[in-house]
Amino acid sequence: MKKLMNKTIAISTIALAIVGCNTDTLPDKNGNSFGQLSLSGEAKVGETLTTTLTDANGLDASAVSYTWMADDVAIASATSSSLVLTDAQAGTNIKVSVSYTDNDNHSEVITSNPTPDVLINFIGLVEVSGTLESGKLLTATVLDDNDFDPESVVYSWLADGVAIVDATESTFALTDDEIGKTVVATAAYSDLDGYTETLTSAATGVIAPASANTPATFSGDLTVTIANNVSDAVTGTIVVSDDDANENVLEAQANLTTTFGTFSVLATGEWTYTLDISNATVASLVNANDIVTDTVAISSADGTAAEIVYTITGAEDVAPTKAARLTDNMDDDAGELRYKLSSSDIIAAGKLTVSFLKESVVEKDAYIGIYGSSTSTSNALIDLRIQNSGYVIRNNEGVDITIPFNADKWTDVEMTWDATNASATVAPLLTLTIDGTSVTTSPFASVSESLSDVAVGVQTVIFKLGDNGSVSGDAAYYLDNFKLYADIAGTTVQFGDDFESYDDGASLDTDNPASPYNSATAEAFVELLSGSTSGNSETNPDNLTARITDNMDDDAGELRYKLSSSDIIAAGKLTVSFLKEAAIEKDAYIGLFGSSTSTSNALIDLRIQNSGYVIRNNEGVDITIPFTADKWTDVELTWDATNASATAAPMLTLTIDGTSVTTSAFASVSESLSDVAIGVQTVIFKLGDNGSVSGDAAYYLDEFKLFSDLAGTTVLFEDNFEGYAEGDSLDDDNTASPYNSATAEAVVAKKAK
Repeated sequence: MKKLMNKTIAISTIALAIVGCNTDTLPDKNGNSFGQLSLSGEAKVGETLTTTLTDANGLDASAVSYTWMADDVAIASATSSSLVLTDAQAGTNIKVSVSYTDNDNHSEVITSNPTPDVLINFIGLVEVSGTLESGKLLTATVLDDNDFDPESVVYSWLADGVAIVDATESTFALTDDEIGKTVVATAAYSDLDGYTETLTSAATGVIAPASANTPATFSGDLTVTIANNVSDAVTGTIVVSDDDANENVLEAQANLTTTFGTFSVLATGEWTYTLDISNATVASLVNANDIVTDTVAISSADGTAAEIVYTITGAEDVAPTKAARLTDNMDDDAGELRYKLSSSDIIAAGKLTVSFLKESVVEKDAYIGIYGSSTSTSNALIDLRIQNSGYVIRNNEGVDITIPFNADKWTDVEMTWDATNASATVAPLLTLTIDGTSVTTSPFASVSESLSDVAVGVQTVIFKLGDNGSVSGDAAYYLDNFKLYADIAGTTVQFGDDFESYDDGASLDTDNPASPYNSATAEAFVELLSGSTSGNSETNPDNLTARITDNMDDDAGELRYKLSSSDIIAAGKLTVSFLKEAAIEKDAYIGLFGSSTSTSNALIDLRIQNSGYVIRNNEGVDITIPFTADKWTDVELTWDATNASATAAPMLTLTIDGTSVTTSAFASVSESLSDVAIGVQTVIFKLGDNGSVSGDAAYYLDEFKLFSDLAGTTVLFEDNFEGYAEGDSLDDDNTASPYNSATAEAVVAKKAK
């Protein structure tokens, strides 16, 4: 039901006694006593408004002319001293204008003030829902466009026309007494516009005997995102729906210790979660894309299980930020930030992540090194040398790093090590990633000259600038978001520092007793960086990407990569960053395909619409993550077809900007399971369709990687598009392009990232 004429109806009933106060024609003769006009009655459809006109000069009531107006428009044939309000006036304000000549021959025209908007009674409706079986719960729902106070409604329930004793709530639990009968609900109340309603529902079908238990369903606040600086309790409510009587409640829990906080929930569904912001893993989260999850199990009265998932993120980077600043002004030593673990905390297999910026005026080299029981340079597990001409792993000529170094730009570095099988004769294995790109396709061995020192794993991390010779002056090497993980996967933070807890200018050397760093630290201070954010933010205007447009009326713009039949990936991962411009009205796509590239046969085809994300043909997965135009967004897809067949679908996961769209893997809805049972052979990025064109608006792609395993450790193909020249075609007219011949309207273009 909708409000008539889409007008707002006043909430309360108002009796009118309004005196006219504006006069269209003022009398121009002396001795005139102005007339007075009032209205009485209620501004409701069906009620009568009546005028009362008085004039001290006297008047002939039969000679008065009346004009009634609704929203200032004259009401046809409304020319008497009263007006019966009809549906036609609902939602409008009413005025009356009178004109007459008084007994002293003064001509007057008087218009009343407007009434409030005229109310109309929308007849309410009561509906009954629920399972028609003994032991199930029926619910009466009242609908009324005049609005009403739910607490004021008086309910009654009748079975075969006989009132059921004590059944006076909006819900009623059916019993064996109602078997074979029909049930109705009544509702009596006064709505907020003053209309009294007595409603009776339609009769239900015949009530049947009890059958099996109905599992509960859950809605409400089941997924919550919390920044890691929120110490106050977060609250929410879970709604349990269950057709079985007395089972629409939760099992209460009190002060449950979770992975990252504490949790309580009442039987009525109200929960409280308090994040432990002192937890090392929580405190180390850097930004909105750096996340961990805390999953809490809940259950209803009948044992139906569900989960509340708390996604914990780093607080949004807000400029200004703080970082560690290293300089080198000693001619007998280098500037250095050194962190050393205790002997009991040495990490045999783990990960380091850090962001750094080296100023262009620094002529000396900077370093990131991880060490075992010795900190001699030649004994490092790995010592990454950051030169102005590029990156080098000290003493390791077997690893050639082709990733360019960019001065004055924040760069992300990730190192992993595994010394679990290392010994005095067997080297630890390492990986190195710079700005998301692995420098090798598989782990490589440490070239430490003392394998016995590194066989223990990592005890010391050294960030260094310069050498023991000349100085670098005021030029600096900055570090931020330093993390040490106790595992290769990076799930457990052993130590983290984003330098935000220090005062601007605070020393990190031993002259600061609060510094957690080793006594070998030198020339390291905390600096407030105005107008800058740490990490790999959008500060690189020369970033090269793939740019897709759609200017064909018989095809779409597309970037397609196809693996050879021998390289088909049965279980693996895709990661990519995309940006879709706001000017694009058409949809963009990211699709994984097996032996067929028909849209309906995809393992998954992610549709990027301006209104949000949809998995094509899969209504079972509802993506609530919002889409933002003109913003770089990270997508991760995994698939597992190792157990797939012509009758069993591959399993998938989808993550957008670090947030999983489901709590567990979901099945492909490909219409040809035999085509996707092999896994992934083709990846298609597409813009638009075979109809109209999109003009110059573009869909950008960057950091495209295909991994041949679910964990994402082995890269089978990757492209960050930096190896091309701006304007290079990626279609088959470029013989150097690695992309499939179906690629169309894809070129290399600059897009800041």
